[in-house]
Amino acid sequence: MIPGLICPLIYSLVLGGVWSACFKKKFSSSLAPAFMVHILLVLLSGLIFKHLSIGVWGGIVIALVAALVLVIKNGKNLNKDSIRKFVTKLWNEGLLLFLVFYVLCFLLNSTKCFIYWDEFSHWGIFLKESLRLDNFYCTSPMEFYHKDYVPAMTLFETIWCKISFRYLEADVYRAMQVFMFSLLMPMLEKISEYSAKRIAELGKGSALKYRAAQLGAMFLVLFVPLLFRTIDGFAFYHTIYCDIAVALIFYWCVYESYKEPDDKIYQFVSLTIAVTVLVLTKMIAMAFLPLIFGVLIVRILLLSKSKMKAIYWALMVPLIGMPVAFWMWFNKFSDKFIVHSGEIQSYDGMSLSQIAEAFGDPAKSSIPYLSVVRESYLKAIFTRNILAFGSYALILILITALFFVMAIFIKDRPEKKKTIAAGIWTILSGIYYAFLMYFMYCTNFEEYEARRLASFERYMNTFIIVALFLLLAVYFESELWKPKKMRTIPVVAVAVIFAGVVAFYPEGVVQVLPGFVTGDQRSMAVFTNGAEVIESNTGDDAAVYIVVRGDNGDYLRHQEYYCGPRTIGGGSIGPVMYDGDIWSEDLTVEEFIEDLEGFDYIYFSEVDDVFTQKYSGAFEDPTLVANGVIYKIVEIDSKVHLEQI
Repeated sequence: MIPGLICPLIYSLVLGGVWSACFKKKFSSSLAPAFMVHILLVLLSGLIFKHLSIGVWGGIVIALVAALVLVIKNGKNLNKDSIRKFVTKLWNEGLLLFLVFYVLCFLLNSTKCFIYWDEFSHWGIFLKESLRLDNFYCTSPMEFYHKDYVPAMTLFETIWCKISFRYLEADVYRAMQVFMFSLLMPMLEKISEYSAKRIAELGKGSALKYRAAQLGAMFLVLFVPLLFRTIDGFAFYHTIYCDIAVALIFYWCVYESYKEPDDKIYQFVSLTIAVTVLVLTKMIAMAFLPLIFGVLIVRILLLSKSKMKAIYWALMVPLIGMPVAFWMWFNKFSDKFIVHSGEIQSYDGMSLSQIAEAFGDPAKSSIPYLSVVRESYLKAIFTRNILAFGSYALILILITALFFVMAIFIKDRPEKKKTIAAGIWTILSGIYYAFLMYFMYCTNFEEYEARRLASFERYMNTFIIVALFLLLAVYFESELWKPKKMRTIPVVAVAVIFAGVVAFYPEGVVQVLPGFVTGDQRSMAVFTNGAEVIESNTGDDAAVYIVVRGDNGDYLRHQEYYCGPRTIGGGSIGPVMYDGDIWSEDLTVEEFIEDLEGFDYIYFSEVDDVFTQKYSGAFEDPTLVANGVIYKIVEIDSKVHLEQI
């Protein structure tokens, strides 16, 4: 437990601190780019050296060497006063918020474990295989979903597990949450600066009041994810799905583009790093690039007072080129190990003709379900709740309206124009995103998923969380919160909303309860108990056939995750168990025996009388068929010969 608590904390402080010292940036603004640079280093080590650990430990060594160089370079000027000034100016406020969040993050994830389908079918396997192979999961010989997915978040989880010296599902949640919080910390800088200034002016007696204001602002930010429907895994505090991570990186890029920076070159360098990580976080993120460039172009052409606009345009080249180059490099690398289908959730099969087809006449389309998707999608945009309450269209309009309401109260004219521009960007980008997701449903989903708009809430919330956090960031950036009444209004509003959420949408709050309260381990015991039997009796290279009557795919999918890299097969063997049972395979005895070919073991997880009566004759010793036992398959001829382990 101690290494899992202390080592990642030291790692975060070292990376953020070195970045802060090198670039003279506050700790709150330094942690995210430092994390993202390390992700890219690990990516490079995988692409070039085929070992992720070289990038993991190499990145830490580079950070320590940089720290040593800084100490030597500034050795003559180092004294108690200079260190105190550095810590006060660059670390103090952001470091306080990070430490508070880190402790909360560690406690909230106590004994938590994966609960969502995709965490077992691919996200979790991505990480386990990356750690086992010390290479990208696309190189794994195992069969699992979406091996061609881009790997950025899995790489950060790999870093976290490596430096924790263990693999623990709770730690994977912590990694995701710490990374996402690092992206939110910069929006709290203004209130942190204000608090530090007021404490310096009024003395230490006022510290408690202004520290409370800082923490209040932090909890205001951290409250936002509780508003989102947790269906399909959109849970900031309890998921490793990449939808929220990609949303926050996208938000970070937009916010950094929106702000007028002190150092233009630093801004573009950090943006280039962030955009590269963004497009390597989720396949759809490539489509966000025009929206980020739009913010930069508007600010450069219309809102910037700088006369160095030509330099901006020159810096646009690497900003566009580096993300695309890295994305193409990884996809070319993964093509060596897997064949992209070119059909679903991949850019391989996309073409301009598909755009015309998706938005054209359904009667002339080759997509037979186009009219169904169009009708259901349009209806869902206006009626299907994605937050605790409210449809995508309603929430988007409300957020946009709040930008314009804020602009009314802002006195500074340039700041007012920027706020209005942010509101216009939000509504236009929200419309763009809605069309984008419609196109994705029409062309990049299986028909079954497209017809029912699978995971609609999760996908649409990706943009809404960007808009909400941008709204909060602009609020803090504009300094509207300084007057007492402008600080009181949001606090009262949040208190009322929180009371409503607790009363009418408690599942949103459940995600922040510790695992020992929510009983995660107890709920997973049905899967982990079976995995323990398999792992304790078979080797990593074994092929295990599982018979589990009534399984709808859950049990086998969990065993593939828990027992990997073993090959797992089988399922609900025998006649259907209920009307509409599409999972059971009513094999003949001969087909069942043939199905066992190539497997080393058979595990009777859950069999019933129907299975026993039909398939006992398939075994040389029928009396061995019983619940909860595993046998070695010795020989298969006309019957299956089993050996007790």
